Amino acid sequence: MSTQNKFTHWQRTETQFLAADPKAVYSIVGNLSQTGLWMKSFDGFVVHDDQRGVGTKVDLLAPGKVFGPLHRNTAPSGTITRRNHQTRMVEFTQPQPAGEMTLRWQVDEHENGCLVLFTVQLSGPGTTAFKFTVANALCKDFAVAAARLYKIVAPTAHRKRDAQIVISGGRGFLGRNLAADLVCRGLPVAVLTRKAEADFPAEQFIWDGVHQGPWTGALRSDHPVHLINLAGERVDKRNTPANIAALTDSRVTSTQTLAQAAASAPKLATWIQSSTTAIFGDAGEAELTESSPIPSDHRALPEMTGVASAWEQAFNEAEVNAEQRYILRTSLVMHPDAPLLGPLNMLVNTGLGGAMGNGQQWFSWIGLQDWLHLIRCMLGLEEPQIPAGLVHGTSPWPLRNTEVMAALRSIAGLPGLPTGSVLPRIGAAVMGSNARVALTGRKVTSEVLAQAGFEFQETDFAATIAG
Repeated sequence: MSTQNKFTHWQRTETQFLAADPKAVYSIVGNLSQTGLWMKSFDGFVVHDDQRGVGTKVDLLAPGKVFGPLHRNTAPSGTITRRNHQTRMVEFTQPQPAGEMTLRWQVDEHENGCLVLFTVQLSGPGTTAFKFTVANALCKDFAVAAARLYKIVAPTAHRKRDAQIVISGGRGFLGRNLAADLVCRGLPVAVLTRKAEADFPAEQFIWDGVHQGPWTGALRSDHPVHLINLAGERVDKRNTPANIAALTDSRVTSTQTLAQAAASAPKLATWIQSSTTAIFGDAGEAELTESSPIPSDHRALPEMTGVASAWEQAFNEAEVNAEQRYILRTSLVMHPDAPLLGPLNMLVNTGLGGAMGNGQQWFSWIGLQDWLHLIRCMLGLEEPQIPAGLVHGTSPWPLRNTEVMAALRSIAGLPGLPTGSVLPRIGAAVMGSNARVALTGRKVTSEVLAQAGFEFQETDFAATIAG
């Protein structure tokens, strides 16, 4: 696609597997009057013809306290532009100023269930503006929307599995996508959270990460129980002693609290303990695998090495009551909605998308879909079998910062000036984040996954973050 077309045409597709009968799923997906029941990224549709055929007038109820009312008061109605019951596809087109937006849903047969695909297409000179204000927002949290869809499909059309999944920290970016993905695959999921979220498609238990309470009941089931601990304060904060202490305490204490609860429950089938490849700090050109030692010299950064080492130590010292124990050091997880991409895309779209620092720092990453597949393999739900112990959740193809920024510029169709190291530090200070997240790097891979025969599907970084 040419640079010019990137400003006038845009497309993004989200896909989610559902362990349910395709016809039963399409009976809901194909009826736009029911879309608002499961897709909460907007308020649904008003369909003006009960037959819902091609040409039917449909009003999109757009999201947002400001944009929503503005759209409803000024935008013309859209129409159903394509519908094919045999291929289980329906398409809606909304006129935009000097262009249009098309939304398409499709349900494809897939082994033991189906794939639900949702595509947003923009065309016209307003593409860039609508991409940022509406289109990406419609795609956000699609896995969670698909899990709601799974919940309202007739139970007789479900394919369920006998296991109980408990996720602490299940409402962050990784946790909510994991919870939704497992719900869509027919697994009961309980999320331990500090505050319940309305319409979240998994069972929620309130906890504070410190005290025992009714939430411990989530660890008791007639089926095998698998615990995934993702709990911890948000990492990207100012590099202060108080913040480092809070990051450490939130991870150590929650791990100890979970271990105490698990000790009095029936033995867990699996405990996956989250950690991070940032444990290696600012590693320069070192090539790092599961057998590499943790640095103790100038490369060991307190907010990275210090926090992650204490996190892993808490797990290793606890009497973990589980048949299979993993420490999963996850690298930066990439997806169009990945939190890290927000500030990086901001730089790109303001013309500052060149190399950061010297541009040579390593960027270890893994696509969200590969990370989810890895978790399912650890849980014994898919192949290959991953041996218990320490595992690096990272792609075999780490990139340089220059390559990462070039990919972002290519997607945006914009040039970019280098930012050096001063500007990221100033920006981080203003935003309350830590510039060393971008200015340091690690070249991390996994010998464990290579030996197990784990196959990565998300091999193209640019395609992974473009959606």
